[in-house]
Amino acid sequence: MKTGERIRALRKAKKMTILELATAIGSDVGNVSRLERGVQGYKESTLKNIADALGVTVAEIYSIDNEQLDSIKRQEKVKVEKPYSIEFLDIEASAGLGVVNNDVIQTVRLIEYANDHAKLLFGGRNPNDIKIITVVGDSMSGTIEPGDAIFVDVSKDYFSGDGIYVFTFKNTLHVKRLQMMPDHLLVHSDNHQYKDWEVTEENEEHLKISGKVLLSQSQAYKRHG
Repeated sequence: MKTGERIRALRKAKKMTILELATAIGSDVGNVSRLERGVQGYKESTLKNIADALGVTVAEIYSIDNEQLDSIKRQEKVKVEKPYSIEFLDIEASAGLGVVNNDVIQTVRLIEYANDHAKLLFGGRNPNDIKIITVVGDSMSGTIEPGDAIFVDVSKDYFSGDGIYVFTFKNTLHVKRLQMMPDHLLVHSDNHQYKDWEVTEENEEHLKISGKVLLSQSQAYKRHG
C-alpha cells in the first residue's frame, strides 16, 4: 500500500471527508485528492499536518497495515458522544414571598440530555451556563407552578430584556417577571393575587440578577425566553 493509499484508508477509517481533512491541514480538496491518488508529491511538513489531523504519527502513515486500520475502525464505531449535562442545584427560588438566600449552593445531580434533544431545547448554549432549580411559592402560578423545575441561563446575570429572572433582592431569592419601564424596573407576578413592585435608582443596589429563565418543566416544557 502506497503512502497516498494509506492516507485515504486512515481518513476513511476516521470517518473524515476529503474536505474535512483539507480544512484541518489548511489545504484544499484538490491537493488532498491528488496526494491520495499518488499523482502529487508532498512535503514532510504536510505529512506531519496530515498525521496530526488523523490522530496518528508520521511513522504510522508509512507503516500502518490492514489489521491496524480495522482496529481504528472499531474504535471509531464504539465512540460515544458526550451527553449534554446540566447541573440540578440544591437551592429553591421563591415565586412567593421569597426564600432567604444561602451562600452555599450544592449540585444535587447532573441531568443528561441527548445532544440533538438539548439543541432543540437550549439552542447552542453552553451546558455550563444552564442550571436547574426548583420553584417554591405560587406567585408565578399560571406560568410556573410550585415544585416546577426551571432552567436558568446564568450567563444572563444582568437585565437583558423583559422576561422571567432569578434574582436576589435584599438577600431574598425570587423568580419573577422583570419589565423595563421608563423610570424603573417593574417586578411582576403572573399570579394576580400578588402586587407588583419596583426596582428604582434608590434601591437598585439591593438587586442582584442570577440568571434568566429559559424553560420550566412539570409534566411538559414551557418556553419563556
